[in-house]
Amino acid sequence: MKIAFFWTWDFSKSILSWILKRKEVEVTLVVSQPDKPVWRKKEIIATPVKQLAIDENIKVSQPNKLRDNDEFFNELKNLELDYIIVVAYWKIVPNEVLDAPKNWCINIHWSILPKYRWASPIQESIKNWDTKTWLTIMYMSEWMDEWDILKIEEIEIDILDKTLDIFQKFQNNWTDLVINTLLDLEKWLIKPIKQNEDEATYCSKISKSDWEVDFKLSSAKEIYDKYRSYSPWPWIYSYYNDKKISFEECFFNDIDLTTDSDFSIWDVVEIENEHWEKNKEIWVISKNWMLILKQVKLEWKKTMDINTFINWNKEFLDYSFN
Repeated sequence: MKIAFFWTWDFSKSILSWILKRKEVEVTLVVSQPDKPVWRKKEIIATPVKQLAIDENIKVSQPNKLRDNDEFFNELKNLELDYIIVVAYWKIVPNEVLDAPKNWCINIHWSILPKYRWASPIQESIKNWDTKTWLTIMYMSEWMDEWDILKIEEIEIDILDKTLDIFQKFQNNWTDLVINTLLDLEKWLIKPIKQNEDEATYCSKISKSDWEVDFKLSSAKEIYDKYRSYSPWPWIYSYYNDKKISFEECFFNDIDLTTDSDFSIWDVVEIENEHWEKNKEIWVISKNWMLILKQVKLEWKKTMDINTFINWNKEFLDYSFN
């Protein structure tokens, strides 16, 4: 069974490495986004999935565009592919590419379709306080996330899980799911399920403003779930003395101090906690419950645990995020 993979994101490297260990498929092509300059030096660096393909002597293609690209389309046709697998490629795959394999193009999506279509289903699940998410394997069309469903696998979401943790759970499940789906398709053992358009929901577009914390408008639980959604990148943040401060580790407490006249929403306070190894916690008072800060990073500075940060910035304990 000859397969091409359209993958770019860093996470896809580990998935491809597992796929390559399975003898049922032959990966004949990896398609990745063109290399781009990174960091301040603007050094051109290969995507991780491309580097793995090179190391494994797998042909790599990096077209600048997919639509109306005869050279790339002919390359696909000449490989006589059985299937194309697309995951996190970040481009619309046009019909001329979808028609290239003998059988189908297959997409892996991180929700139970038609719920959370589009590009950020995991973040959406966390922000909506879901306790479960799913891997959906589906046929592809040019209409994003709208074609027939082949298989679905449920994944638990723990209250401590961040986006990366959920991806790692997917990593433990989806290699077998993908291979078994292909094998079952070959044996005609799968009956595709049409999506119910009346139940479709869509992920909101993520913008930089989503990463900023508003203690006035958000509860500690909402801020914590936003932290889980945007960890390990780009982190949630606010401003301390006109500098961006990122909250790289935090939690929440369901104690409500907003009715206490000694405190105000947005205040940073130090609280004794006999159950914590250092006996004191640093809280930020928010609307309903408290945000507990554990690790922060001030703009242009290194990441610090909150106690080390306060040793260097003692006035933080008198600060208010207002």
